[in-house]
Amino acid sequence: MKRVTKHMQLPSGRQSGLFMTIDNDWSTEQAAAVAELLEDLLHVIHSRYQDKLHAHQKATRITRFKPVYSDDDDGVPF
Repeated sequence: MKRVTKHMQLPSGRQSGLFMTIDNDWSTEQAAAVAELLEDLLHVIHSRYQDKLHAHQKATRITRFKPVYSDDDDGVPF
């Protein structure tokens, strides 16, 4: 069976590193077990590092910019 791999945008934004694939023959039960394990891991990480993670994400992922407002808003109904 030929496997077709699509480029998937990961939540982290990473485009290189570990190549993640899921075998085509995984059962629904296997996929659910892995998803549950990952949810538990995420819960444990957030429980321990929530404040530090928030500070890190704020410092590295939230764009800070001064908005540019147009003076050409005459006639805009909203």
